[in-house]
Amino acid sequence: MISSRELRLEVAHNVRHLGGYRTAAGTQTTDIAIRSASLHRLTDRGLEQLREREVLTIVDFRSDAERERDRTPDASRYGIRVVHAPVFQHDMSPAGFDGEFPGFAVMYAMFLEVGAAAYRTLFETFAEADGRVLFHCAAGKDRTGIAAALLLDLARVDEATIIEDYMVTEQLLAPLKEQWLPQMRERGFDEERAAALLAAPPEDMAATLRHLRERYGSAEGYARAIGVSSDTVSAVRARLTA
Repeated sequence: MISSRELRLEVAHNVRHLGGYRTAAGTQTTDIAIRSASLHRLTDRGLEQLREREVLTIVDFRSDAERERDRTPDASRYGIRVVHAPVFQHDMSPAGFDGEFPGFAVMYAMFLEVGAAAYRTLFETFAEADGRVLFHCAAGKDRTGIAAALLLDLARVDEATIIEDYMVTEQLLAPLKEQWLPQMRERGFDEERAAALLAAPPEDMAATLRHLRERYGSAEGYARAIGVSSDTVSAVRARLTA
């Protein structure tokens, strides 16, 4: 699955499209949606590669502080629009918790609430954007993972497949662990906890999908609850499954 969906960019990590998944309607998802880790390492060639793949819009879920610290190169030179849609401004990532980390499922449920405006922007951007849309946060796992789950559920992809897509991140981030672990240790995390923060436990995404069902019924119910119009929902689904 990795080799068929992963996009190699100079230089970015955990980049892959959401195409080729079976839907409840018997169709397949398109490759219009691309998930990624931060793009701040992109070279000019990397930006050219995005344009060659007809990526014309980037949705950046990072906070202002993250964007300032790790600046994405100017993509407008290549005709690519960047939409800033922060899920949070004060660090709510696993590294931002004081004391014991409550688990990804708890954190993801919080993201759905505090990040409502960001995910509404994602839906609305997908509905009206030309070309492909790439969305990302820092590692491309948590904020981005929720976004991917919402889009795949909206496309009526089954839960087992959504969970599998989430789990791929842990494999694609493995090469970065050696770079990140020393930084995490400097911030006071022991190696076991630091490694756990880069994990993608299937049970946590399963719990997140249960929460989504119980509270909103579906990704479509969530979208409508956060102010996304029915026309926009239909447009996003059509782009994801056409």
